[in-house]
Amino acid sequence: MLESENEYVELFERHGFTVTSCKIELVRSKHSPNEVYKIFCSGAIVGYLNPKYYDVEINRECAVKFKEIVKRGFEKQAKKGVVDLAFNRVYLVAIKP
Repeated sequence: MLESENEYVELFERHGFTVTSCKIELVRSKHSPNEVYKIFCSGAIVGYLNPKYYDVEINRECAVKFKEIVKRGFEKQAKKGVVDLAFNRVYLVAIKP
């Protein structure tokens, strides 16, 4: 996750794209801890458990333990059974000539 719209524009331009628009929007929604965990598993978990990002093997046992820790973390964040989920969504339109 880059920090600013300019950083995204620069990244894409370095790779030959012409960026026509870029906007980062903070998205907030409320969910049960289980729903937040499902959202996490639908995308972010791929980055955290992708073997190509590690110098050591990430075995099944390690992945299971990681998932348990994450799930407990979401449960601890809940207030009255609800987690306030906030994340930045990047909207970028670019053209590759």
